[in-house]
Amino acid sequence: MSAALCNWQATAERLGGLSRTTVFALWKSGELGSVTIGSRRFSTDAQIDAYINALQAAS
Repeated sequence: MSAALCNWQATAERLGGLSRTTVFALWKSGELGSVTIGSRRFSTDAQIDAYINALQAAS
């Protein structure tokens, strides 16, 4: 099974339409996992799901 890589736009969309700045801030803080390929950053579906689950657990 392969993991899909989501660029910042796809990641933002999956998280309800967050801004570019917010996605990059989440990546920088480590709250949202990411994968770097060259100079580009992505989140996998599993990393996005883990972030959503953490938000639900905290509420």
